[in-house]
Amino acid sequence: MRKTGEPLGWRKKTFAAVSFVFFTAILIVPFWLARFGSVDEASAVARVEEPAMFAGAQFFLKSDDAVSGFRWGSLVAAMNPGLSAMEADEIGRAILRYSGIYGLPPNLIVAIIRVESGGNLFAVSPRGAQGLMQVMPFWKKELGIEGTLFDVDNNIRAGSHILAENISRWGYKEGIVRYYRGNMPVSGERYFVKVQAALKRTG
Repeated sequence: MRKTGEPLGWRKKTFAAVSFVFFTAILIVPFWLARFGSVDEASAVARVEEPAMFAGAQFFLKSDDAVSGFRWGSLVAAMNPGLSAMEADEIGRAILRYSGIYGLPPNLIVAIIRVESGGNLFAVSPRGAQGLMQVMPFWKKELGIEGTLFDVDNNIRAGSHILAENISRWGYKEGIVRYYRGNMPVSGERYFVKVQAALKRTG
């Protein structure tokens, strides 16, 4: 029953207003969560893909670099201006992918590429090592890789595997040295110094 002096239709107007706010909230809230929840998702990707660090290394990794491989591809393209934008993008994505899989800082992979090939996709050493990270052909069989080692993904996958395995087995410095000399009885001190200098250039 309507109270004396209560405006006619007050309850109906109040119910309509409340209903409008309620249904508007139902429509807007899911969109708001989907839109702004992506920030947390990006942060989660950065946390998952940010690689492990090795003691004694001079790394210059920033958290936002873990979200995109653009920076790493650009660094390689700066070594070799002949790379196309598509090739640089592919290189950056492969560096980011395999740095995460093998627990390597992406700038260490960039440093190895600089010292080994200078960013030349088709580099071949006198001993027959191939591509960006100068991988010996026998590794294709060892790792079950199909296709050529001049393929960006194949090459960075193989090189990252070898480097990570070396560091895990022999430690940071010796692992890098053995990437260069394998089992040959030669000093790799100059190679290690070159890699450290290349690392500083990624900062």
